[in-house]
Amino acid sequence: PMQTTSLRRTLKRLAAIHGCGTTMVSVYVPGKMTALARMTKKIADEVGIAANIKSRLTRQRVSSALSSILQRLRSVRHMPENGFAIFCGAESGKEKEKKILQVVYPPQPVLSPVYSCGAEFFLEPLQKMAVSDFRDSVGFAIVSGEGTLFAALTGHGSPTTLKTTSVRLPKKHSKGGQSAPRFQHERI
Repeated sequence: PMQTTSLRRTLKRLAAIHGCGTTMVSVYVPGKMTALARMTKKIADEVGIAANIKSRLTRQRVSSALSSILQRLRSVRHMPENGFAIFCGAESGKEKEKKILQVVYPPQPVLSPVYSCGAEFFLEPLQKMAVSDFRDSVGFAIVSGEGTLFAALTGHGSPTTLKTTSVRLPKKHSKGGQSAPRFQHERI
């Protein structure tokens, strides 16, 4: 997984890239092989649908981006625990167009699959990960008669258990004192 600083740098570079029309393709895949298989099928279907785009240049760019992403998805042998994101498209600038293909391994798990086409890359899920840091997390402790639980909750994902302890406390009532005759009576 990427460190937060390199992720921010990569996101800044990707945010500066603009395409024309809906030629910038963003794909997020959660860290499960079943999600990879579903996304691979979805992209394969989208390659066929892209053939219906009226504009010849847009059709060629989208088909090229989808084919590159499909090839990358099919080459994955081991799924990263946190999943990954792929960004592909043709950057339109004053000079000759430049094809971009960037794979990002996020520091936190990708929660849901995303497929997006637009004039810019869809970076919102990764931007949330880049700003959610341990400085943005909340710690809490749960104390009961049986033990304690210490955990942290960040703005993205489920709570992380840091430490648990268990204790054996004496019962609230001991047999003795003024209650001793009553306990003696109950035994008989």
